[in-house]
Amino acid sequence: MRGSIAERVVEYVAALPERSFVEVRDIDGPRGPIESAFSRLAAKGELWRVRKGLYWKGAPTRLGMSRPRREEVALRLGGPGSGPAGVAASLWLGVTSQVPATFVVAVPRRVPSPWRHVRFTQRSVERLLRGLTPSEVAVLEVLRAGPAIVEGSWDRFGEVVAQLAEDGEVRPAVLRDQVADEHHSGVRSRWSQLCDEHPSLLAAA
Repeated sequence: MRGSIAERVVEYVAALPERSFVEVRDIDGPRGPIESAFSRLAAKGELWRVRKGLYWKGAPTRLGMSRPRREEVALRLGGPGSGPAGVAASLWLGVTSQVPATFVVAVPRRVPSPWRHVRFTQRSVERLLRGLTPSEVAVLEVLRAGPAIVEGSWDRFGEVVAQLAEDGEVRPAVLRDQVADEHHSGVRSRWSQLCDEHPSLLAAA
């Protein structure tokens, strides 16, 4: 792109689809002027500042730019291999109707600083190396927490995981390998029980 840094930033942001995150580091050049250009766009309501260096391009509304959902920001800050933990994991998988006051994210790296009603907890780097999806992380985190965060019977959770595997939303083989590397004994024992009760998970793995 030609022109001034401000023009380059404006052109770059304009080309982004709505409901996109954009980082200052996405554009090559001196940080100061690029950050200033992003700040001006945010002041004009064309971007929403999430935190230093990270912005959101939403859809324009009568009340201003639409904001990202809390879980979208949480997973963006968590990065690849991250996913919901605790009650947030159960809600993600649809096995509870409880909405947690704080959205907890399990991250396979150094934890970011908290963001509003989002906090982070560290897990093994193998989750990143295996490219786990948020849904796969959610399965592991519910296994870790156990029946206490599942509404109704624990069997319901097994049925949900089996259906996700059938639909291709989670990969049993990847989960099996990751479970073997998890340090939490409850994850391993509950996964074994899950596979006993739902042989399709073993077959898919």
